[in-house]
Amino acid sequence: MELNKQNVKKILGIITFAIVLLMAFQHYSILISVLSWIITITAPVIIGTCIALMLNVPMRALEKNVFKFISNSKRKGVKKLLRPISLISTIILTVGFVALLILIILPQLKNAIILLINKVPYYIDAAIDFIEPRLHKFGIEADLSSLHPSQINMSKVQTMLSKVFSIKNSDELINTTVGVTSSLLSGVVNFALGVVIAIYFLADKERIIRFISRAARVTFPEKIYNKFHRICTVSETSFSSFITGQFTDSTILGVLCFVGMTILRLPAAAVVAVTIGITSLIPVIGPFIGEAIGFIIIFIENPLKAVFFLIFILLLQTVDNNFIYPRVVGKSVGLPGFVVLIAVIVGGNIGGILGIILGVPLSSAIYILVLEALREKEERKNADKKDTEKEEKSDESIIQKGE
Repeated sequence: MELNKQNVKKILGIITFAIVLLMAFQHYSILISVLSWIITITAPVIIGTCIALMLNVPMRALEKNVFKFISNSKRKGVKKLLRPISLISTIILTVGFVALLILIILPQLKNAIILLINKVPYYIDAAIDFIEPRLHKFGIEADLSSLHPSQINMSKVQTMLSKVFSIKNSDELINTTVGVTSSLLSGVVNFALGVVIAIYFLADKERIIRFISRAARVTFPEKIYNKFHRICTVSETSFSSFITGQFTDSTILGVLCFVGMTILRLPAAAVVAVTIGITSLIPVIGPFIGEAIGFIIIFIENPLKAVFFLIFILLLQTVDNNFIYPRVVGKSVGLPGFVVLIAVIVGGNIGGILGIILGVPLSSAIYILVLEALREKEERKNADKKDTEKEEKSDESIIQKGE
């Protein structure tokens, strides 16, 4: 390799990157602390950006399809109403969706818990009647009637609780309570600020994007700016496609759950199917929340059918995780199915729920950018090969003429 100016720059860049990487590994704890501090400070902006990207999908669909007649209007005043109307409609639809979630799930869950509490004595009596005769067969004399709620010594319970909340533990209890309360308040405040940031961003997103693009163009060289612009475009497209694919997968899962529960004649098929479909929008923990709620609702009416439901929903979840989800979401973001699974697993291990949400679209963006880079290299190699062949042919023709 010739030591020209361009190659020297590449070598210096590689050496600098290696030094930075080595320093990062040597001071790993400090790096993590700094990153945590940056994330804590910028949490409202990060949350607002994620909310804006998610709400941008339905808002853009409303602008292009539902309110297209406003954009086609010849009056400038009417055209200016397109964004406010679309944004307000998106917010109303989102709030309505969350309200639907609350109205469907919480009443059913509340009734199920109340029924379960009322039936606990019955279940305990049934368990005692089932266990005691079998213990007698093995010569074990046991009086399990003391396990019944009516036989519980409430004075002992009060004594135990007074010890737990004694003066010795009061400081620790207060500190824990203050810590949990401050964390909850911080989360609520960050989310509220994130919503406000998202609304402001969506209301004037074109001007904000133009400003960022202009600043990047002035700050960075043209080549770096073009790469930055391409990365942002690919990332936004991937994230939007991921949101669309996630909603599609949740709809398919909810429909299959309803059909399967109807065929198996399980109770509360509609409510449980809607619950499963809605909660599956939440990555990783969402399906388990839906399954737990459905199990409780069915268990109150018929414990045996609740077991059948659990087996059915676990099988359905397995089919969805291995076949439906990778194909639906993978197809929407342009990723092979196995890459989607890897992105979910790795993203979850690195960043928890946020890592899972961002893992698939980020992997899709990286996948597309890598394919483009490979394609460019292949084209360069093919071009160089053609140039070499032309030079060889020209040399041969010169030699033949000389002979």
